[in-house]
Amino acid sequence: MENLTLFEMQMLELQREILAELRNLSRTISPTQLPALEEKLMTRQEVVDYLKISESTYLRRLRDGRLNPIKKIGGDRFYKSDLIREFQESKRRGRI
Repeated sequence: MENLTLFEMQMLELQREILAELRNLSRTISPTQLPALEEKLMTRQEVVDYLKISESTYLRRLRDGRLNPIKKIGGDRFYKSDLIREFQESKRRGRI
């Protein structure tokens, strides 16, 4: 530790603090609060079918920012859990 600069020592201390906080969080967060790591990503077509919307409505919602895809090679992808608000809107309008 003698050869470390002040900055390096501060970084080590910060890392220790972050690790301690992460340990505390892992004790207080229930499994239901963690993101669904195994949740399947939905394709653009699956989203259109799921929300029962047209392709033009899909594109409009992208432009409006109501749909926020994960950009992947081969097209947009979505987690179903991220579509809850739009699903409820489709249901309210009687599409579902």
